Amino acid sequence: MMQYPLVRKAFYMIGDPIDGVIADRSGNLYRPYQLFVQHMLERGYATNSVSAYADHVYRFLNYVTRAIELTPGPIDKPALRLIILSYTSYLLHGEESPNAIVRQIATEQGKTLKTSLNSLAPIDHAISYFIRFGELEQLDEAGEGDIAPLFSAAQNLVSSFENKKIKKNSMIAGVIKGGLTAKERVSYGVLIRKRSKKKNKVYTTQSIDLSRVSSLIESATNLRDKTFYSLLAASGARSHEALQLRLTDVDVVNKEVYLRDPNEIDRNTLGLTPDEEGKLAWKGRNTETTFLIEPFKSMFFNYLAQYMKQDRVSTCGHPFIFQNYKTLRPFFCSDRSSRIKQFKAAAKKSGIVDTTCISPHSLRHTYGTYTLNYLPIPNGEFGLPIQYVRILMGHESLSSTEVYAKEDEDILKEQIQYANELLFEANEVDLKMISLKYQESKLSKIKNEISRLLNKDKKDD
Repeated sequence: MMQYPLVRKAFYMIGDPIDGVIADRSGNLYRPYQLFVQHMLERGYATNSVSAYADHVYRFLNYVTRAIELTPGPIDKPALRLIILSYTSYLLHGEESPNAIVRQIATEQGKTLKTSLNSLAPIDHAISYFIRFGELEQLDEAGEGDIAPLFSAAQNLVSSFENKKIKKNSMIAGVIKGGLTAKERVSYGVLIRKRSKKKNKVYTTQSIDLSRVSSLIESATNLRDKTFYSLLAASGARSHEALQLRLTDVDVVNKEVYLRDPNEIDRNTLGLTPDEEGKLAWKGRNTETTFLIEPFKSMFFNYLAQYMKQDRVSTCGHPFIFQNYKTLRPFFCSDRSSRIKQFKAAAKKSGIVDTTCISPHSLRHTYGTYTLNYLPIPNGEFGLPIQYVRILMGHESLSSTEVYAKEDEDILKEQIQYANELLFEANEVDLKMISLKYQESKLSKIKNEISRLLNKDKKDD
């Protein structure tokens, strides 16, 4: 790695962050920073919050000023926009950033520790607040004579027309807002970008008949895929949730699997490159607990033991269970269309003729259909209440039941355990018999209801 000489910072802190005093290399006090800190104190912000916000902005100012110095050519608005947005890469990747200027600054400033994703939001709030407060508006508080751009190297950006609007607008905020495309536009800040939401998407993925799932799993060409498919069938997990499973997420002794948000995990323990980190996904779950159904639960732990012993390379440098056979990198980084193609091939081999609308996600649909309609429960009926199935599936729309999630999990564990013991003690399962019993239970309920109504009519007479 190329080594760069240590460079004096653009600004130096004088005293504590809460004092709001920083000076440039010439010893001149930087007025916008002081006014920002004073503003927060006047608004009654907690001392710890003011200190933290001031510290975040101080480091941001040093980074951007140095990036402007290293950027060749004139600093126009698009260039300044990219510099500010590159601060995210500086925080998250440091010396491993794909951006050469970011790497140089990280080396110069001795940034060896990567900022966690959990810390990015408060940093973003602080910087965004500073920009929204506006360097032009800040300086207006100090008097007309003190007006200046936020970064002296970018002074050429302030036109005479912009100077006329100086009391109302922030030049940097304008750069951020005006320079972004619709896809890049930030949600509330500078560092964290808004994810576009697809509306009215029509899902055509079809579920797979439960009786065919075991055969499909066994038709996979390798142990990794057999383990992956059986996990999807047993847990109803989303594909990306299962693909991002780590060694520490599986409790082999107690036969439990946990699906955990990668944003809540220390990224330094993942062994991923910046590009690989960008492929991590998380749609959101209200519980990390999974409720595994048989016979796929047993198939998963069976295949997992074989896969770990025979195929998975433990010296791959990352903790993810599923890895690419050729590169040994995490399997979630592989091409999605290739994974679907492999799944369809296994489906056809198992005897499924029409594979047009099926994919690994189909196993999630199968899990939902089974637990909602056919899962035997202790009261002799079949199918869990829909609010429980939502928990099983990890859906986000659980606002009315979130507060009771722990109690619901205990209930679900008991019911899943009962169903497993009841139906899957034998090596083979007659899934048609399950369907027949379900229909009989429905018929029994209808007969009981008719009987109740007849008895009621007799009493009324």
